[in-house]
Amino acid sequence: MVNKKNKKSQIFAVIEAVHAICLILIVKVAAPVCTGMVETAAGKQVPMRCHYTSAALVFLGTMLFANALLCAARKEMVVCGIMATIISVLAILTLNPSIGMGICMNPEMACNFTAPFVKVLGAIGAVIGVISAYLGIKDVK
Repeated sequence: MVNKKNKKSQIFAVIEAVHAICLILIVKVAAPVCTGMVETAAGKQVPMRCHYTSAALVFLGTMLFANALLCAARKEMVVCGIMATIISVLAILTLNPSIGMGICMNPEMACNFTAPFVKVLGAIGAVIGVISAYLGIKDVK
């Protein structure tokens, strides 16, 4: 029973690590966000809001990766699943301008190409987390 639990935990740890790496690579390599600057009323140039959204998504991807490492080491699938679900939902909410940082309003900007990938990866991460938590609860009983 313990060996089976360890094997499940290792499998989910690898799946979650791959998911975290995919999130970071999508945001930084495959579909990077805008690199443009916005001029403020004072005449100063600052990065667009999608730059900060990208930084937050990379941070959340790093948190997912750390969670995967902890899942591999500690074998607590319930906690790891709940954390993966919460972090994945936060990644989706980061795109919403009223809750998170948001992305550019112009549909032709690069960040509007990145957003669907983040939403799909966030949904996949939430499903991975729910399944992990469910299997962890099931093993406890």
